[in-house]
Amino acid sequence: MSSRKNINVRNNNPLNIRYNPANNWTGQTGQSGGFATFVSPEYGFRAAAKLIRNYQVNHGLTSIADIVNRWAPEADNNDTQAYINYLADKLNKLTWTPVFESEIPALMLHMSNFEGGKGHFTYEQAEQGAALV
Repeated sequence: MSSRKNINVRNNNPLNIRYNPANNWTGQTGQSGGFATFVSPEYGFRAAAKLIRNYQVNHGLTSIADIVNRWAPEADNNDTQAYINYLADKLNKLTWTPVFESEIPALMLHMSNFEGGKGHFTYEQAEQGAALV
């Protein structure tokens, strides 16, 4: 059995943000396996929080379903509906209700778990990342 950590853990990129040379995230150290790498999980959570807020403010994507359909579309070979259902269950919300600013750290922590980092990241890291400006 391998003890190799999942890519989101190795990259300090809890939500598996794809590397894009146009995005020079604060705390980004490069890329590995097509995903951005960060100096710490908090900076990975920071980038994710900025993307989620961008989805909400600039694109009107406020619900769990809206966010996940953009974050992990089926066209990228994701089980988008399972992802949506998982988050709705963990957040105890209907899939179409808005995710509020105060819920972003919990949303991100559960997203990181679904992305393969279960048990490797904490709510405090997500909260700290969301608070970084």
